[in-house]
Amino acid sequence: MLEPLFSDHRSIVQDFLAFSLCIAAFIWGGGPEKAVAATWLLLFEIATQIRRAVFGEGYRLFDVDPFLASTDLVACVAWVMIALYANRNYTLWIAGTQLLAVTAHIARALADVISPVAYATMAIAPGWAQLLLLGAGLILHVLRRREYGAYRDWRTGRNGRPLPFVARVAGWKAAAAALWPARGGRAER
Repeated sequence: MLEPLFSDHRSIVQDFLAFSLCIAAFIWGGGPEKAVAATWLLLFEIATQIRRAVFGEGYRLFDVDPFLASTDLVACVAWVMIALYANRNYTLWIAGTQLLAVTAHIARALADVISPVAYATMAIAPGWAQLLLLGAGLILHVLRRREYGAYRDWRTGRNGRPLPFVARVAGWKAAAAALWPARGGRAER
């Protein structure tokens, strides 16, 4: 039953699971779920496919793939920012597992004695954990919304005002509505 997870086709299984979870997050998730899913799709699915098509797989620097290390680092920064501002606990776990992937690249570059199997495990295993955490967080979000109704997606500052970074990022919708009044729900006079 678990043979596909441990075979040579694990990347295909992971890609299918990732696309399924990300689509589900965009349909049923709140802001943090959509942000985590967008980060995964942009960095680990789309950017990786573009890199494979343009550059191939062969380049290594200090026995580390610089593209993979840089995408892991960018994902780590994005998920730490999401975790700090999200009104969800599972995003902290996703950011923490991504820190493990980043430290795997650093350890591999600094020490020659790290086994390639250990390096691959430290760099690949967090992805599976992150997908499971996103799935669990999405299910809990849907159940919580069904039981208690709508609740805020992002943490708030003093007097219930949004935190500055979240206000700027989440404010794109209001800015777009101001540009297109008919679509933004405003009635023209």
